[in-house]
Amino acid sequence: MELFPNGGFVRLRSRARDKYVHADADASGVSLRPLGAAPSVNAVWKPEHWPGEEDIFLLQGAAYGRYLAVSDQDAPPGHRGVRAVQRDYNSPHVDAPFMWTAFRVDADQNYVRLHNHQRWLRANGRHRYWNNVVTVDTRNGSLTTMMQWRVEAIPVSPQPLPLLPPPQQPTIHVSRGLFKRRAKVHPFAGRMIRHVQMDDDGFIHDKPEFNFNDYSVSNLRTELALRQGDENITLCLRAGIYALAIPLITDLPHNTDPLDIIVVTTGSPGFEMLEYPQFDEPPEP
Repeated sequence: MELFPNGGFVRLRSRARDKYVHADADASGVSLRPLGAAPSVNAVWKPEHWPGEEDIFLLQGAAYGRYLAVSDQDAPPGHRGVRAVQRDYNSPHVDAPFMWTAFRVDADQNYVRLHNHQRWLRANGRHRYWNNVVTVDTRNGSLTTMMQWRVEAIPVSPQPLPLLPPPQQPTIHVSRGLFKRRAKVHPFAGRMIRHVQMDDDGFIHDKPEFNFNDYSVSNLRTELALRQGDENITLCLRAGIYALAIPLITDLPHNTDPLDIIVVTTGSPGFEMLEYPQFDEPPEP
């Protein structure tokens, strides 16, 4: 479908709730969130057409590289259906839970319903507005606006987005006097970083794995630059063996799952092929 251009970027805005499908920071959950004054990359999805099937596509999260998928987890109380989740792309089958088809319901305003094997992506919380988990349901697919989404195209740019700066170290306060309390620091347990280097000819070279005890994308880039002996690098994520590599432009997800990082030399042919969402234009009202 033309609303989901292969390799473009889109946002999905609920017709009923006026909020957006948002990739949660744990790189697993999917929720409804307002766009905010500064548009978040977590609300951006990259369509990828299934080979030979223009009407079937995947939606890859621009934040963590994982794909919008149907789970077998029951929805929380107050929600309908099962949870929508972010999932690595490790299965090549067309009946996989991350294959979507769009059906127009309002051509003038680009509203669609998103279908996966007789199941429909839906918002929740029409009356209980605090119920913000995105789910997938089989009921009332053609009747309710909770299953209707406005597709907002986002311009594509070759210009890299600036990385978030490293977080400041928290200030630790210890009370003075007779009853002193020691401030406890609970460090992040860390995650395994599996990284490879892409040379100028597009060949991949494996590099040693290492444990990284931080969430900061800027600190990860600094660590990899030291290990590569090269400051002129750009980081990409690959969420699954069949996943497309996507530029890493936000802090790491709040989990301990290993990450597969592709290190690309800035200015190389591989770097020139990378594309980024452009946030200069606000969404339509």
